[in-house]
Amino acid sequence: TSIRNQGGSLRRLFDFEEGELWHTSYDASSVPFDLVADLHAICQLDKFQYVPRENAGNGTLLKGTVSYSMDKQNWTEAGAFEWHRDAGVKVFTFSGQPTARYVRLHVTESVGNFGSGRELYIFKVPDTESYLPGDINHDRLLDENDLTSYTNYTGLRQGDADFEGYISNGDLNSNGLIDAYDISVVATALDGGIAPQRPDTLQGTVTLSTVKKSYQAGETIDIVVRGQGLNGVNALSFALPYDATAYEFAGIVNIGDRETLKGDAVLFTIHLKAKKDIRFDLKAQDGMLVSKQLEYVGF
Repeated sequence: TSIRNQGGSLRRLFDFEEGELWHTSYDASSVPFDLVADLHAICQLDKFQYVPRENAGNGTLLKGTVSYSMDKQNWTEAGAFEWHRDAGVKVFTFSGQPTARYVRLHVTESVGNFGSGRELYIFKVPDTESYLPGDINHDRLLDENDLTSYTNYTGLRQGDADFEGYISNGDLNSNGLIDAYDISVVATALDGGIAPQRPDTLQGTVTLSTVKKSYQAGETIDIVVRGQGLNGVNALSFALPYDATAYEFAGIVNIGDRETLKGDAVLFTIHLKAKKDIRFDLKAQDGMLVSKQLEYVGF
């Protein structure tokens, strides 16, 4: 779970203990703010219940909208809420019972312009199965086997012969491509996962360069991949459309909790060999940078 723009211990809103109270920072107005719940599973959503503080005092949520998402970046609005100021349990029902991993409340009005509550219960549709995002082999575990499967199919895209079915279920950001985001869902859960931390602003770009443009048959082509202005980058991927006689895809991803990429640096070098006289003009496509918190941006 997370909250954007304001502080407070959200664990108290999702700890199944109604005797504890969550509240945003007392020294600043919060509204508007987003409250984002990570279900850590992909579920068919039924409803959620918001339990206000007992006296319906400061921070009691009154108005806003609800959205859901698979990747915390592409959101679908599920509707609006407008609740009376009292201590009664508030209920929001998801029309159409959508499937998602994340639920977001965008709060536009609350008592005193703060945020507070005793509990937020999110319910899946009864008797429906939830599954772990990244569990590509459906054994109810996230482990090295899933990472191996993702690695083997990195770069596979919608329209390729093996994409539909087994592999397409692993396209967690639904962009028709197995990329750094999909792999990161598994990688950030291994080796103890990612420690709680304040997220860095994810930014930067990646460039490809060679020492010359023209190569003769038999020459080695060193493609230097550089990061520029990187910040908070935990994984990256890109596709390099190629003539099968010379070119291939390349990607890089951290596993577990390691230092993110920052600043300007040479990331890696792709070594190719020319099988005929060529002029190098390849361009990276579908470039993506991913943070430890699974935010992503293109380059």
